[in-house]
Amino acid sequence: VERALKQNDLARAKVVLELMVPPPQSLVIEYLFLSAQTAIADRQSNAALSFLSDERLVNSKMDSVQAIEFAKLKSNAYLLNRSFIASAKELMNIDSLLQRNERVENHDKIYELLMALPSRSLAVQADKEINGTSRGWLSLAALTKQNENDPLLQLQALNKWKLAWAHHTASKILPRSLEMLSKIVSERPTKVALFLPFQGPLSAAGKAIRDGFIAGQYAHQDEKTIILNYDTSTESITDLLERAKNEGIQLIIGPLDRDIVTELASMELKIPVLALNRTSDKSFNPNLYQFGLSPEDEINQVVEQTLDEGLKESVVIYPDSDWGKRNFAVFENSWGLRGGNIVDSASFSSQRDYSGLIKSLLNIDKSEEREKELRRITGHSFEFTPRRRKDIDFILLLANSSQARGINPTLEHFYAEDIPVYSISHIHEINASWIDTIDLDGIKFCEIPWKLSAFDNVQREIQANWSGAQGGLAAFYALGLDAYRLYPRLRQLKELPHQKLFGTTGRLTIDQSNIIRRELIWATFRDGRPTRIFF
Repeated sequence: VERALKQNDLARAKVVLELMVPPPQSLVIEYLFLSAQTAIADRQSNAALSFLSDERLVNSKMDSVQAIEFAKLKSNAYLLNRSFIASAKELMNIDSLLQRNERVENHDKIYELLMALPSRSLAVQADKEINGTSRGWLSLAALTKQNENDPLLQLQALNKWKLAWAHHTASKILPRSLEMLSKIVSERPTKVALFLPFQGPLSAAGKAIRDGFIAGQYAHQDEKTIILNYDTSTESITDLLERAKNEGIQLIIGPLDRDIVTELASMELKIPVLALNRTSDKSFNPNLYQFGLSPEDEINQVVEQTLDEGLKESVVIYPDSDWGKRNFAVFENSWGLRGGNIVDSASFSSQRDYSGLIKSLLNIDKSEEREKELRRITGHSFEFTPRRRKDIDFILLLANSSQARGINPTLEHFYAEDIPVYSISHIHEINASWIDTIDLDGIKFCEIPWKLSAFDNVQREIQANWSGAQGGLAAFYALGLDAYRLYPRLRQLKELPHQKLFGTTGRLTIDQSNIIRRELIWATFRDGRPTRIFF
C-alpha cells in the first residue's frame, strides 16, 4: 500500500487494503494509518477521520513517531474539510515532540493554516479559546492578518504580541514569514516606476491600474515612496529602462502589454520588474516577476476543483475564436496531464440557436434517429422521450455571459440539468441585471474576490471614486491595488513557496519561475445572483 501511494496508484492501494479486512492485530496501527492516508489521497476526509477515530487506534499506545504521524494525518483530513483551526490544533499538539528544525516547518504550517481565516474570525476564536498555546497562536494570526496589507503595521502588531506572549512557543521560534518582516520593512523600495500605457487601446486599463496602485499608497499613508509614471505607449522599453536607471528607480511595476513583457524577459535587467502580464513564450528572467490576470490560472483552478470532486469525464463547449481555442488548449493539456478525459468537445460561432450543437454533444440526435428508425420498422407511432449520453461527469463552458445565457437553458432543455456546469470569470458581468443572469443559474465559476464582495475599505473607497471600478475595468483596479500590496513582499513569497498574500485578485503565491499564481473564489449563480461558495 505504501508503494502504491508513492506511485499515485490509488486504485491498487484500495484493493490491497480491502484484502486485509480484518487486519492482523500486529498491523492494526499501520493498517488504519494507511487507510486514512488512502482516504485523504482520495479526497474522502470523513472516511479518513473515521479511520483515525477507530477505538483500536485511540486505545493503543503509540510511540512519538506514531503520535506525530497520527496528528499529521488528522490535520490533513481536517484541512480537506476546510476546518483550518482544527487542522492547526493537531499540529500544535505535537510541537513538543518535534526536533527544532522540524518545529520551524511545523510553525510555518500552523501559521499558514490560521491565516486562511479572516482576522475577525481569528479574534473571536482567540477570545473563546481556553488552552493557552492555542489562544496565543490564534491571537498572533488575528493581529498579523488584520494588518496583512501593510508590512510596517504588521511588524508593529507582531512586536506588540511578542511582549504579551514572550514565553509562547511561536515567540521563541517565529514563523519564517514573520521573521522576515523587519527586513521587508527596511528594504522596501522607496522609488518606484509605473510602466503603463496611458494612450492607445490599452490606456483605459493602464489608467485603472495606476489609480488602483496610487489609491493603495494613499490609503496606507505611504509618504516615503515616490511613484513616477512612464508611458509605454509613447517610448520604447529600452529608452524607458535607461531613463528609470538614470532617475534612480529601485523597482518597476509593469509593463502591461504581453509583447513588451516578452521583450523584457530577454534583457539583462538591472532593476527588478514586477510585470503586469506574462511572456508569450514562457521565458524566464531572474529579475522579472510576472503578475497578471491570466485565464490560464482559472482554467487550472477548474481542473483542480473538478478533480477534487472526483469528476473525470468532461465535455467542453467553447467559442470558435482565438480566445476560445487558446483556453480550450490549456484545459486539454492540463486535464490530460492530471488523468482526466475529454469525452467530447464542440465550438460555437455567433449563432442564436444552440440546439443542434447541444443535441449532437449529448447524442440526442442519435436517440432521435433510433426513434425514427423504430417508427419506420414497426409502422406504429408511440410515445418517445429522447435519451442523452450517460458518460459525462461535468461540462466546461467557456463563454461570455451573453453566450452562456443561450447555452445553459439549452442544456437543461435537452435533459442535462443534472450535469454540473463549470466556467471561469469570463461568464460573470459585474453589476449585470437579474434578467440577464437568471438563465445562468447553476453554473459554478471562479472569480476574483473584488468582483464578488466588498473586499476591504480601500476597495470600497476606490469603487466610490471611480465608476469603472464596478464595471468592465474592475479587474484592472484590483490588479493595481494588489501590485501595490505585493511588491514589498516579492522576496518573502519567493523564499517561502507556501506563503500566500490574500489579494483582491485572488490568493497569491510565487512559483520557481517567478510567476505569481492566483487562487480565486468559487461562486455559483442562484436565482440570478452570483453567490460565493468558498475561497
